[in-house]
Formats: sequence, structure tokens, C-alpha cells
Amino acid sequence: MIAAAALSSLTSIGMTEALRIGAGSATVGGFSFFIAEYARLRGEVFRMSRQLAMDSPRRLMRSRIGVEITEEALEGTAIAGVSGFLGSMIPLATDALLPDYHILPFSVAIIALAFLGIGLARSISGNYTIWAVGMSAVGIVMSYVGIFLHIVS
Repeated sequence: MIAAAALSSLTSIGMTEALRIGAGSATVGGFSFFIAEYARLRGEVFRMSRQLAMDSPRRLMRSRIGVEITEEALEGTAIAGVSGFLGSMIPLATDALLPDYHILPFSVAIIALAFLGIGLARSISGNYTIWAVGMSAVGIVMSYVGIFLHIVS
């Protein structure tokens, strides 16, 4: 989305700019995920402590549960960071390597999102078609939003 306007123009994004955008996507996505996931998991511990009629959730947070919460949030952060990097690099690298085919980065991104949807559907026993079409549709909408916002030109 960040570079959709640039991808739709006649100029090509260079590999250096693609790497910078990919690193930015990974950093922002990872940081956002960590904060949200860590807060969610701590909230669960807080609710658990109340259900157990504990005075404070601090005892649970100092136990192995606190360590597991941090580890789980960091694991998710790593996955979110790698996904953000690869998700942005797939279309950007395609544009950098094949600059004459302006529709190709969008097509590659939509296909990659369809495969991601199939993988997600498989992991949660969902409907493959619904997830593939849904993820592709979100990719198309995000492309139009990116072109409209015109962040990177």
C-alpha cells in the first residue's frame, strides 16, 4: 500500500528503496503486533487472577506465565516482522527486477495473498476459497487505497 502509487507509475522502484520500505514495514508491523499482543496476553492474566480471587496479578506475572507471555509475544512479533518484510518485498522486488511490467507487482502481490489465505485456511480448518478470495480482495482494496494516498511516488 505504501508504494502502490509508485508501482502504478511509469517509473520503477529501485532495490534499495524496496529494501528500505520492506524494513520499515517489518519494523512498524512487528512493533505494533508486540504491543497489541503483549497487552492482550497481560489482560488475560489479569482476568485470570481476578477469577482465582488473587489480590494482584503480579504473582502470576512473576511466575513462568509471565515469561511465556513475553516469549509468545516475541514469537508473534518475529512472524509479523518477517511477514511484513516479505509481504512488501514481493511486489517491490518484482517491480525492481522487471520494471517494464507495471501490472506484474500487483498481480504477484494478489497471488501471494491468495496463497497466504489458503495457508491460513488450512491452519484453522477454514474454507480455502473464501480465505483466498478474501485475502486477494483486501489486497486489491489496499492497492487502491495506496494509489489514492500516494505515499511513495
